[in-house]
Amino acid sequence: MEEQKEIQKQFRQQQEKYTYYIIALCVAAIGFSVHKTIGLPLKWVQIPLGIAVLSWGTSIYCGLKFISYIISTLYANNVYLDIIQGRDPDIRTHPQKIEAATKGIKQAMESNVERASSFSKWQDRLFIIGFIAFLVWHILEMYKNTISIS
Repeated sequence: MEEQKEIQKQFRQQQEKYTYYIIALCVAAIGFSVHKTIGLPLKWVQIPLGIAVLSWGTSIYCGLKFISYIISTLYANNVYLDIIQGRDPDIRTHPQKIEAATKGIKQAMESNVERASSFSKWQDRLFIIGFIAFLVWHILEMYKNTISIS
């Protein structure tokens, strides 16, 4: 039982590190994109870069929402444990209140887990979309520079 708790704890820590890592990469990519375009006039060729920045920004939002739902779920789990152990001052050991409260908390936790999972998946997808859009922009810029040199 203790081993399983340790594995779950490590899993959650790694999941959070991964989320923060993707957020940091997106922030760095947005900063790099802004730096690369300082002083440049706005051109149609920059549309893929705009898509990349928008994707990375939305990826950051999804990562933050994921973390928010995880924190909310952990809090609900703590409240759930307090209730089933009779430590909630409003519910104490009243069986019907315990059943109703735990049922509601379980539903909220399940909903939070589903939403967190969805935000996590979108964080990854949007990061990759941004990366691909950035590469498209870079290739278009190289092509444009090749044409203007010839």
